[in-house]
Amino acid sequence: MAGAPLIVLGQRTSRAKPGAAIRLDGPRLFAGAVLPVQGAVNALLKHDLGGAMFATGVVSFVVAAMTMAVAQIGVTTMPGAAKPSSDKLSSAPWWSWLGGFAGATYVTTVFTAIPVIGAATTVGLTVAGQQVASVFVDKYGGSGCRSGLSLKRGSRASPCCSRACVIS
Repeated sequence: MAGAPLIVLGQRTSRAKPGAAIRLDGPRLFAGAVLPVQGAVNALLKHDLGGAMFATGVVSFVVAAMTMAVAQIGVTTMPGAAKPSSDKLSSAPWWSWLGGFAGATYVTTVFTAIPVIGAATTVGLTVAGQQVASVFVDKYGGSGCRSGLSLKRGSRASPCCSRACVIS
């Protein structure tokens, strides 16, 4: 949970000073390492709940929401941190809600795939999918960042996808 405030600080710091985000790569690597553990734990939870996929997702997201609430409180107390505002929530575009849908899709896919194909293959395939999608997000601007799609940038995703094929 401490990683979320550190990542937020890293985003603020990295905008202020080039290269400052390198010091905070530890929490980002930790966050990546947690994903296969999360999938395995949720797969075990699904088994413990008698195979109830929806209940597993609900438990996972309730715990995640509580954890994020605590992290938000922690981040909000930091000097200069943005304070949440719900007054603009009603005017948010429809696609603003897709993040929750994407999260639910990812979590459900991972905890159902790990018992069948294993953690390494599941994570390899999801990372390969993330790499391919990231190229298009960068190109077409889904993250507020628009980078040109070049042969060099596109080819960076290729080795990751190749490794996913080898793992599976």
